[in-house]
Amino acid sequence: MSTGDISIIILSGLGVIHGLFLAIFLWTFTKGNTLSNKLLSLLLVVLSFRIGKSVFLEFTPNLDVKIIFIGLGTIFALGPLYYLFVRTCIDKSFKIRSTHFFHFIPFVLGVIFGFWINDSHTSTLPMLFFVSVFASYYLHFLIYLIIGYSYAQRKKAGLNQEVNNFIKLLFFGFLAIWIVYVLNIFDEDIPYIIGPILYSLVAYTISFIVIKKGYINKIDQTKYQTTSISDEQSNDIYQNILHLMGDEHQYKDPNLTLKSLSQRLKVTTQVLSMVVNQKSQQNFNSFINSFRVKESLRLFNEQEFNNRTIAAIAFEVGFNSISSFNSAFKKQTGKTPLTYRNQIAK
Repeated sequence: MSTGDISIIILSGLGVIHGLFLAIFLWTFTKGNTLSNKLLSLLLVVLSFRIGKSVFLEFTPNLDVKIIFIGLGTIFALGPLYYLFVRTCIDKSFKIRSTHFFHFIPFVLGVIFGFWINDSHTSTLPMLFFVSVFASYYLHFLIYLIIGYSYAQRKKAGLNQEVNNFIKLLFFGFLAIWIVYVLNIFDEDIPYIIGPILYSLVAYTISFIVIKKGYINKIDQTKYQTTSISDEQSNDIYQNILHLMGDEHQYKDPNLTLKSLSQRLKVTTQVLSMVVNQKSQQNFNSFINSFRVKESLRLFNEQEFNNRTIAAIAFEVGFNSISSFNSAFKKQTGKTPLTYRNQIAK
């Protein structure tokens, strides 16, 4: 074995060892959200096993086919673990229920398949069968990654920013590893060992950022952790907000603020902000501006406003500057007010 091979084994193996030590640390770590820590710990254990199999496969040509496919079968556990980890980050009251174990049925079947298959099957079973099996491994992981990440982005309004950054960090780290492994299947010029090496780099980079930013301790900190209202109260407040916007057109008041509206509703600014964020998935300013932009669209299509300037319409619907109107309008419609007016005039 050459010096280069030894160096590659050390580099790729360090990531596996680091992942396992980090998993032990997370499993025994009592601060933050313990369920999140344990799910992330299991995720690292499974991923380390999967990467470790790749290292052995690279330097052990006659590795038993059962070990190869058992290692591949563990991929089915990675996606569900990431998804459940995201759920625990977003909802600190989240508990693992019996129904959640259905997510791991493909993992159990994948491991059973690994124990069942032998060398003779690799020559007797059709190539299309193995192509389908490999596609199911990697598509399953990718789908769960996307679902977990998308779920976090939909709920990020009430999520601590550091925790949201941590979820993003994990997502893009896992996605990078996924891309390398998939490219290796289709392009033989990409060495198989690149996957384990990349995992080492990702593991150490993420660990450094996590320690520096203190993300683990912050997982249990939600944006509105000091605010406690029932779902019924939240719904009532939101309906009152919609009434003030839809029926009384309060959004047309250019001086409308979070504080002034909270005083009108007789709730704290924190409660009002939380309700708007959670119910509309927007912050307060974006929420109010959405009504203003919607009204401006209606006015642009009204004949009596054809001769009004864009600035006049902006002030009419509640904006206090043309620049903020342009920005909000383009964000919501993808067009500037001038472009939209020109298009409907044709």
